[in-house]
Parts: sequence; structure tokens; C-alpha cells
Amino acid sequence: MKTFRLLTLLLFAVFSGLAVFWINSSGKPGGEYSESYKEREKEKIDRLFAVPILLYHNIDGKGPFSVTSEQLREHFRLIRESGVDVVPLRDLVSRIESRTPYQRKSAVITFDDGYKSMYEKLLPIAKEFGYPMTLFVYIDFVHPTSKNLISWDEIRALERAGIDVESHTYSHADLAKILSSGSPDSFRKLFKEMYLSRRIISLETGNDCEFIAFPYGNYNSYLVNMARLAGYKRAFTTEYGMNPVTRDNFCLRRHHIKSNYSAKQIQLILDQSVP
Repeated sequence: MKTFRLLTLLLFAVFSGLAVFWINSSGKPGGEYSESYKEREKEKIDRLFAVPILLYHNIDGKGPFSVTSEQLREHFRLIRESGVDVVPLRDLVSRIESRTPYQRKSAVITFDDGYKSMYEKLLPIAKEFGYPMTLFVYIDFVHPTSKNLISWDEIRALERAGIDVESHTYSHADLAKILSSGSPDSFRKLFKEMYLSRRIISLETGNDCEFIAFPYGNYNSYLVNMARLAGYKRAFTTEYGMNPVTRDNFCLRRHHIKSNYSAKQIQLILDQSVP
């Protein structure tokens, strides 16, 4: 325990120092990027970025961002009937990095927060359809005995069933507000929200936590840099739409699925997938 605390303090110091250095030395995120792509490479990346990433939240049918179990099954059946392959998020990121396009229509399914319904309702549906999925959880939302919140034992059961668990920060705080506060304590808070949440999830699941979903979808160039410094391979927002080809594809968009979405609206999203 003492060794872990010393390591955490050391990493916090390095994280804070690098973050300050990055902000002071660079007026824009991510350093330099290649200014041009060959047409063939651009075409490949275009096809990769046409893969839609669906974003769900709860599965209790209460509220604008919560679907029922039957709605979710209907969406999943539509995906299957449309001939769309559901691919792991890690596989999509790997293909983006290697510029290797999919040969069939593909989509990614993600969930945010960590409600108990992820274990009680999503798990059996995931087994029924055999779809790989990703759940972004925040640490404060994990509780061992709550009726509404998921536990670490249940999270590990999801992992064993092929549902990848990634970071939604520590407390679901608005990171952009923390950064803009100008507080001397802001870097300590950001370290906890971004780096410490990643370490805890990795330790609890036994798998390396590689992705972060920004709470409320709020982020800026400095937070993108800090996510990189914290060791994340990609960050995800709640911004709607497909992911356009840019010089920096670190931060990816997702289609936020609402409870009142019709089958036609889901189909329109899937139809954007290429080839």
C-alpha cells in the first residue's frame, strides 16, 4: 500500500509537470501532425471513420436517454437484419491506427455511467446477440450493495462476457469547468479524474483501461492533451454525428440514442456506415 501511494504521488507529480509544460509551451493540442495524406490513404481513413459509434445510457425506460429492454432488442435486431457487423471499440481504434478499413458495414455499441441495469438487463441481451460492447463507468458510481448502481464484481462479470469497461472519469465532474476555474488545486483534481480513474479500473478488471469518455461531452484542446498524458489511446464525446477525417482523430464522436428514437432513425444512422 505504501509503495502504491508513493508511486501514485510520483506519477501525479510527473502528470502535473508535463501538463503545465505542455500548456505553457504549446498553444494548440497534440504537437505537430502530418500536413497531407495520399489519396489512397485518405480513402481508407474515410471508410474507417464512417463506422457509427452508438451511445446508450440506462435500460429502464425512464427519462430521455434511457431505453427499455425491448427497445434495445429491437435496435439490435435491426442492426443484425441490416447486415451490420458489431465490432469491438478496441478493434475500431486499432484499424484507425493502422488505416485498415472494414470490408463490411460495421458499428460500435457503447454505454455510459454504470447503472445496475448494465448487469441485470444488458448482460443477458449481450449474451443473446453475441455483440461486443464497451461500458464507460465512473468510479463514484460503483457501489457494492446499491440497488441502482453496479458493483466491481458485476463489472468483472461484464468483462468476462465480452463487455469492455473503460473510464468515464472518477466522479463525472465537468473537466472543462475544473480546468477553467484557475484553482491551484485544479491539476490535482484532473489527475484524480483522469489518471487515477484509469488506474483503478485497470486494477479492478485486470485489463488495461485505454479509453475515456468526457462527462457531458465537454472538453477542449488542453483536456485532450491531458488525456494523452494520462495514457489514454482515444477520448469520446457525446457529440452527434459521424467522425470526420481530421489531422487529429484522438477525440471521436458518438450517436447519442434517445428513448424516443424510432426504428427509422436508428436505420438512418446505420445507413451512414460504409462500404
